[in-house]
Amino acid sequence: MKQYSFSFNPSSLEEFKTVLPVNKSKKMLKNYLLNEYELPEALDELQQPVNNPAIQPYWMSETEINKMNRLVKQAKTKGYTINKSAVMRDVMKNLIEKHRDKPIQKSEQYRQRFKVPVGTKNRLSLLIEDGELTYELSSFIIDGYIPSNDFPSMRNQEQEDLNFKSDIEVFERLDEISSEYGFKKGGRAKIFRDALVQFEALMQTNPPKKAALKQELKYILDEYKNVENVPTIQEEISKYLKE
Repeated sequence: MKQYSFSFNPSSLEEFKTVLPVNKSKKMLKNYLLNEYELPEALDELQQPVNNPAIQPYWMSETEINKMNRLVKQAKTKGYTINKSAVMRDVMKNLIEKHRDKPIQKSEQYRQRFKVPVGTKNRLSLLIEDGELTYELSSFIIDGYIPSNDFPSMRNQEQEDLNFKSDIEVFERLDEISSEYGFKKGGRAKIFRDALVQFEALMQTNPPKKAALKQELKYILDEYKNVENVPTIQEEISKYLKE
């Protein structure tokens, strides 16, 4: 698996998360990409840039990456230059249109407060926007988490509370794994913390927040270049970095 960061139209991304349940959306997107999606006949729209995009990370298998590469090469043979983000935007657009009028029944929501080591929330805030944490962590628990067999006790550790609200299926998955390990009391919390440790490690390899800020900076600089010459911009940036 390899993590890629894709750029989306912010409104489309929000609609995607609204139309499809948290615990199913990423799996549905990947299944659609592999088993149904092909490039449209007209590719002009896919070449259109997205202004001030939202950045969304996805973990992709070699099979998915190969399909993306094939689609990009296929577009090139037709005289179009598109990237993987353009493909993913079209995949998302198709899924939204497919389910907008036939929405999937939303799952019951559940909330729980977990004890985690002090500093966890601050570290996560540097890696991913607070509003994205639930979505990304839920998807990871459902699709990517493999227990580490190491569940350290929280005793004698400084603790803080992390409130987590998600689809009931996410909590059921935690309970399922807890039962497999024979945990009785506090098993869900042990599994959640293990998943959280793994999730944080994955986010550190390619922090979504950093990718989003980098994309936003590029957009701002492109706009700035329309009204100012490059040497002046470089001088301004140099001054700012020295402050």
